[in-house]
Amino acid sequence: MLLYVNEIEQKLNTQPFLSLSEAKANISSSAAGFYWIYSNLPLARFKIASPPINPVHIDFAELSNAHEALTLVIPPSNHDCWCVYNGKGKQLKKRISAEFTNTNGETRKLALLRCFQESDFKIKYVVCGDSTSATGVATQYSQLESHLERAWRLHIGWPVLCRA
Repeated sequence: MLLYVNEIEQKLNTQPFLSLSEAKANISSSAAGFYWIYSNLPLARFKIASPPINPVHIDFAELSNAHEALTLVIPPSNHDCWCVYNGKGKQLKKRISAEFTNTNGETRKLALLRCFQESDFKIKYVVCGDSTSATGVATQYSQLESHLERAWRLHIGWPVLCRA
């Protein structure tokens, strides 16, 4: 799995940060893969966010307070965006979009727009089964789905808004 994590990390390091609308415009509706959400907001902004009403939405304050100063959690950056969340999706475009929306659903999601502005966040992503693009890897999603998300977190660092 380490080889895959390193390959993905190299892809991420060469990609520009994208806005949500840019990412949605670039990702095919049929793409499956992994995504990373970055922010330049200070940790203090997450720590004072209002709690969600919907139980499937992430409680920013609870997680940021619980994860503050833990050794393996990705720390905020003073001069660049820092990774606050990563995830995966068989319908990558739809999954990334869902992280911003304040709607109901069965799957946990961030619902970023209930507390923050879309412009507070940037996105990077990797499409599986596509070795022809700067955002793609040849490996199929089914081969990475079970372990890559967690393995990346354990090797690179745990994003502050990720639960488990």
